[in-house]
Amino acid sequence: MTLPPAPSEAAVVTILLSRSATTASGNSTQDSSTAKLAVVARTPNKRSELDERCVHNLEYFTFLDDRRSFANVDALLTRLAPVGTVYVACTESPDGGKSGKGGGKKASEEVASLVHKLANVVESRNDVTANANTRIGEEDDGAVDGDIAVHVLPTMSKAKAGQLAEDTLHHVLGGEKSEAHLAYRGDKHLAEDPLIQWCLGHFFGADPSFREGGDETFGTYRVSPGTLGSHLKLDRTAAEAIHLLPPRNGSGAALLTGGNSGNNSLFGVLNHCKTKMGSRTLEVWLRQPLVDLEAIQRRHNAVGKLVDDSIGRDRLRDEGLNPLRGLDIDKLAYRLIAAGRAANRAEEDGSAGMGSTSKALESLYKLHTLADGCLPPLLEVLGSLLGNEEGQQENGEEAGEDCALRSVYNGLEKTALELGNAVGLAEKVIDFDKAPREFLIQPNLDSELDDVTDELDDLSGELEDLHERVKQWWSDVAGADSGEVKLEDVGANQGTSDEWQFRLIDSNNAKLLEQQNGIRVHRLLKNGVYFSNKELRELGTKKQDLVAEYQRQQKTIVVQCMKVASTYVPVLERASGLLAELDVLASFAHVAAYSSNGYCRPEMTDGEEDGLGIQLSQARHPCVELQDDQDFIPNDIDLTFGSSSLMLVTGPNMGGKSTYIRSLGAIVTMAQVGSFVPCSSAKINIVHHVLARVGAGDSQDRGISTFMAEMLEASSILRTSTKRSLIIIDELGRGTSTFDGFGLARAISEHIVNKIGCMTVFATHFHELTALEEQESSVTNGHVTAHSDGKNGLTFLYEVRPGPCLESFGIQVAEMANMPQSIITDAKRKAKQLENFDYRKRTKMADEDDAPEEGHEKSERTAAAMEFLHKFRKLPVGQMDQEEMRVKVLPLLQQYGLE
Repeated sequence: MTLPPAPSEAAVVTILLSRSATTASGNSTQDSSTAKLAVVARTPNKRSELDERCVHNLEYFTFLDDRRSFANVDALLTRLAPVGTVYVACTESPDGGKSGKGGGKKASEEVASLVHKLANVVESRNDVTANANTRIGEEDDGAVDGDIAVHVLPTMSKAKAGQLAEDTLHHVLGGEKSEAHLAYRGDKHLAEDPLIQWCLGHFFGADPSFREGGDETFGTYRVSPGTLGSHLKLDRTAAEAIHLLPPRNGSGAALLTGGNSGNNSLFGVLNHCKTKMGSRTLEVWLRQPLVDLEAIQRRHNAVGKLVDDSIGRDRLRDEGLNPLRGLDIDKLAYRLIAAGRAANRAEEDGSAGMGSTSKALESLYKLHTLADGCLPPLLEVLGSLLGNEEGQQENGEEAGEDCALRSVYNGLEKTALELGNAVGLAEKVIDFDKAPREFLIQPNLDSELDDVTDELDDLSGELEDLHERVKQWWSDVAGADSGEVKLEDVGANQGTSDEWQFRLIDSNNAKLLEQQNGIRVHRLLKNGVYFSNKELRELGTKKQDLVAEYQRQQKTIVVQCMKVASTYVPVLERASGLLAELDVLASFAHVAAYSSNGYCRPEMTDGEEDGLGIQLSQARHPCVELQDDQDFIPNDIDLTFGSSSLMLVTGPNMGGKSTYIRSLGAIVTMAQVGSFVPCSSAKINIVHHVLARVGAGDSQDRGISTFMAEMLEASSILRTSTKRSLIIIDELGRGTSTFDGFGLARAISEHIVNKIGCMTVFATHFHELTALEEQESSVTNGHVTAHSDGKNGLTFLYEVRPGPCLESFGIQVAEMANMPQSIITDAKRKAKQLENFDYRKRTKMADEDDAPEEGHEKSERTAAAMEFLHKFRKLPVGQMDQEEMRVKVLPLLQQYGLE
């Protein structure tokens, strides 16, 4: 049997760009703002059945995208990570060749510009590379960190691309009668959209391995449609704004002050996984939050059960998952595939490609460890935790298949049964008396191996005898109190060819040793001096020769053994997925249960009706609350369709606006990956796309100013958002004149409210913008609070209250920065001359330096009045008589001390 190649973890992506977009009527159009793209992504397929051959998925996407930002491509790369290589091509040749549609020089320049811009977007995504994935979830195996590999392909004629795709798919899908090929033939989307077929042709044309058409690739692929709407979309800006993953050096991501790897990202907060598979899966889940209500609730049910059963949860993590900590099942499956392929080659042509038989047997030993040592106790603990489901169902509690834990248990139980024969194979072949120090087969399987084993046993006796003689020799040379001579098994791991060396604990004995005949001093370390004599070195060489002979003799048996062992790879891949899912769910429960401030299960909804939305009570930023010396102030968030879908947040710098609005995005993402959230209560309507406009930055190398970058991001948000999006805006319009900036901010806000209607939080310093609340019923104001004593500085309260901010506090912040007093005085004078905001009715206040207490009291009275007005505007005054108004209004006046 020819084994399929081992799957690569990193995705290989091909993007085919077409200048022609498609209208709703199906007609082709040259839209100057959008382009149509087809994307084919090759990702590894984790197999679930013993006889499954497919190791790669070819997932295809088609969509329209903004030519300026390629926001959909950006979001798709986040989801597909880790990404190894990206090929970029266009249906039209940038050099105006025969594959192009004509149009002359202008069309060629446009095509070249589009391809260059798309390649730049992809190249900037170093955070989705395979090396980035290794950095946050795994140990580094020595790979050199590098940029994502982007290759611009020459344009292939449509006829050639289509034929190449057809011919190659016939082979890699397993022939005309295969299930995968029949599914491909029956895919109407593929038949109706030739752009996908052309993209497949470019993909196959870029990889030379497909040109050979060998047995190793036959039937190892399947083609399936993908959709951008199958998961919550997060582009790079949104992912960085909510601190989705640990920031890469130089990435420009907003870093959390004082943070560390355990609390500077959602990954760090939630990653209490016991296994490497769990950590990798957590990253995938964070990059691909769910949008299916039932799937989200299945995860929440599992987390809830683990949170409620603290004893069962701790047993699951400590007794069930902890033994798997050093066992990377994905890597084990990869090594078994490699060993099986080498065994096939060795059997077919007698080559020495098998490599080290010890490495092959080590893989079989780990397979035995998983099946016999890890899965039984895990199933026992998990079965005990799920054992009382019948009673729960009688009480109306959710259990069974509604909880992800039950499906994991059933899958692992099946896996353990299927691996039973692998346990018997390992126990019959491996010499467990020597494992894991040495990996050899049982000597009784071959008479010649018995002879070598006898020689190795005799060698052990000679070694013990030599050790005793050297100890006596050293006692005679240096005295009885000079320390014991130890025998160390150094092997090849210490940078030496010796098998053994002697060691004296006292390094000062090195000089005396060097004076003795026949003694070679090797190393002088903190733990002593290492040395040997000729006889010890000869024994070491003899052992190495015997072990080499043993491995040569056992090779035939190992070849047959690994051919069988490699057939269990699909079962291992299924086990890896199940264990990883269990590990992540247990990690979510651990985080929720041990949070000092408490997590809650969010109530999830899925709709667009008025009354649905996001209501968070006592919400906290999951990362910031874990920072050292932080006493986090929780706040409420209310975004509701039909009444408060857009919230304007005003207040001073450093007052907590950014933390407040970013915590919303972080909490929504946590809820949709299946985690509980840092709130006292939460009701969340499922979001399909998180869009963010935060920070200030430019792209000088591309001639883009800070303000232009800001406008490009805002334009992309307006073009890609729908009613089910969540928009987070942290300042907008500050990079130009006050009037232009305010005009843009106002127009964008009105467009979001009237044309899109999605949930939005907008932090701004344009206090004039807060007047929108009077004109739009779905706009509400909130502000972060601060108190100025007029003399000694500014006190931030980090509390978000209803209504607009009453003061800018910019000058007070400048005072905190030790600005010269003369400048502060002049700034106050100029500010009073320029202030003309009509939303707040101002009275001339006494000079703050002369009457600080009076100013403080007046500021508090004004704040109370504004909160009263905010609540008063919500009353249906036109429908109330005098008595109703008295009953409703008088308590409000008393509450704020205004009666």
